[in-house]
Amino acid sequence: MSEGVGRRVSRRGLLRAGAITAAALPVLGAGRVLADEKTVARQSAFRLVMPGLWKDGPALSVSVSSRQVYQGGAVMLRANYRPPVLARFMGRNYVLSDDVNGSVGFISVGTDDPSGPTSVTVEIQLVNGEPDYATIPLTILPTQWTVDYINLPPDPGGPGDILNNPELITAELVRLQNIYSGVFPKLWSGSWVSPAPGAPVTGYFGEQRSFNGGPVGGHHGGTDFGVFEGTPVYSTNRGVVVLSEELYVRGNMVIVNHGGGVFSGYAHMSERAVAVGEPVERGQYLGDSGATGLVAGAHLHWEMAVGGVLVDGLRWLDGTQGF
Repeated sequence: MSEGVGRRVSRRGLLRAGAITAAALPVLGAGRVLADEKTVARQSAFRLVMPGLWKDGPALSVSVSSRQVYQGGAVMLRANYRPPVLARFMGRNYVLSDDVNGSVGFISVGTDDPSGPTSVTVEIQLVNGEPDYATIPLTILPTQWTVDYINLPPDPGGPGDILNNPELITAELVRLQNIYSGVFPKLWSGSWVSPAPGAPVTGYFGEQRSFNGGPVGGHHGGTDFGVFEGTPVYSTNRGVVVLSEELYVRGNMVIVNHGGGVFSGYAHMSERAVAVGEPVERGQYLGDSGATGLVAGAHLHWEMAVGGVLVDGLRWLDGTQGF
């Protein structure tokens, strides 16, 4: 985990050998920049010498899992304050959850968020009621999206007929968006695991698609695993089931709420083995893969969402995001 570091004064000026007098320390105004962990430790020794400098609380310290993130990626944040802690990023708000010695949470980068320099701002309320914040620079890297050309049978009432019912597609997306935008206490823990261990990836998150020779557009909202019908599907982390039913496009689907704004969805299943409200553990059996909904054949569609934004689940498995 790399530290989100900004400095009002040079670190060398604060940490040089010898005594540091109170006069040598700057008064830290709210939210300008952060000191790193070593600087904060040295500064904390002077809280009683200069009362009010920290406004009756420790200096805000925030770390990020990575300073660079691809479109479709996510970044883990940790702060040394317990909730309420709010992160603001790309015009969206993310609520951090209670964790050991502070709070933790994720921010997400959408497929259409612009690449280039940006920043995330973390806000807290100090014990004296005053707000404080810290801003950490980040860089969004562009992702090169692949294109998949899909042919669906045009049989009335079959999968191909779904393309002629955009209002049903929209209604499903709105419903999922409402679910994925929920904020609940943290339930996930540790690392994240594949929902279909050992299965090959046949469709990547974010890829653009052309159906039946139509225009290329949109972005695939998840990862497709090439599995036979009846292959077991597992929860990628600890959480609670918030949806288990048959949908129009995604067919039989299970959605797990991992807390902290993180959700995972498992679609096109042939059988669902869990019910709404049921707690699940990392690696727990959720049901079997299938070919229900808008599909050209059996496979598992797996999607991850953070703060209502769909992200690339594979990056949660390979460690490339620093967590």
